[in-house]
Amino acid sequence: MEMFYYWLNRKEVSCFPTASVLEVNENNLEEFKIEGAKVWLDCLGKNTGKFVSVVSWKTMGGMFNPEGLAWDFSKLKNEKEINEFANRYGLLGISTPGQAEINKIKIGKDLYSDASYFIDLPIGHSNCEPIELWLFHIKQMQKLLKLYQALIKIHKGEMQESEIEDNLLAVKEPIRGNCQILWWDGSWTGFTAAEDEMEKEEGFLKLAQGILALKVNSIGNQDIKRAPETIVTGKPPLGFTIKEWDYTPHLIRAIYRDLWQQIANNEPVHICENQNCKLPFKKVKRQKYCSNACKQEAYRIRKASQTNS
Repeated sequence: MEMFYYWLNRKEVSCFPTASVLEVNENNLEEFKIEGAKVWLDCLGKNTGKFVSVVSWKTMGGMFNPEGLAWDFSKLKNEKEINEFANRYGLLGISTPGQAEINKIKIGKDLYSDASYFIDLPIGHSNCEPIELWLFHIKQMQKLLKLYQALIKIHKGEMQESEIEDNLLAVKEPIRGNCQILWWDGSWTGFTAAEDEMEKEEGFLKLAQGILALKVNSIGNQDIKRAPETIVTGKPPLGFTIKEWDYTPHLIRAIYRDLWQQIANNEPVHICENQNCKLPFKKVKRQKYCSNACKQEAYRIRKASQTNS
C-alpha cells in the first residue's frame, strides 16, 4: 500500500501531507527548499509566485470524508479558501512537469489566453503546485457540474438541446477534418470531434454527454486501488468474509470520483441565485444560494436596486 492514501468508501482517517498557500520566488527559494518550485517558476515565468505547497510544520493526514468533496472543491473562490481546503486535504496530486510537459506548457501558453495548457498534465506525487493550476481545476469542476445540470434539464424537458450549443459548448473552425471543442468562455475542453459528426442533428447532445462521461471517468475511475480487510463472522463455510476498500494516493482522483458518484446517483445540481456567483451547488431544502456570503450579497444587491429605483 502507498505511503499516502485517501479512503474512498467512507469517512475515515487517511494519510497525506497537508499543505498551505505560500509565496515562493527566487529570493526565498533556497529558504523553503520546496522540491519542484524552481521547475514551475522557470516554466510559468518569474511572476508566478503563489504555490500550494507541502510545508514541514504542517500535520500529516487526518479524517477524510470523500462525500461532497467535488462540491466543496468547486466552491473555492479565492486564495484564503484554497488555503483552508489544502490545510484539510493536501495537494491535488499533479506531477511536477518533466521536460516533455515543460515544452507542452510553454507552447500552450502561446496558444491559449487561459490556462488550458494545464490539460492532461500527469497525475502523480508532487510537493508544490502553482495556485494557477488549482484555479484551473476548480473552474473545470464548475464547468462539468454546469454541463451535468444542463443534461439533467434536457432529459426532463426543461431545456432544449440547442441550448447546449448556444450556452455551454462551442466549436472552432475545423482543421484537417477535426474540430476543437470549447467551453462557453472560449477555453478548450480537451476534446476534439470529427467535422462530419458535428454536422449531425444530435451531434451536440452526444458530444456533451461524451465530454462529461469521459472527463470524469478518465480521472475519477482510473488507478483506483483496493485494500482487503478480513472480517470475522463466525459463519460457515470459512467463519470470515473479505471486504475490499477503495483508496487513491491522489486527491484530484478522489474529487473526480465523488463527482462520478454524484452522477451515478442522479444527484441534482442547482445554480446559485446570486447574480455575481452563478456557481453550481448541492441544494439543501429550499436553499437558493451556495453560501451565506452569497445570500447576504444578493440581499445587498436587491436593496441597492430598490433604492436606485
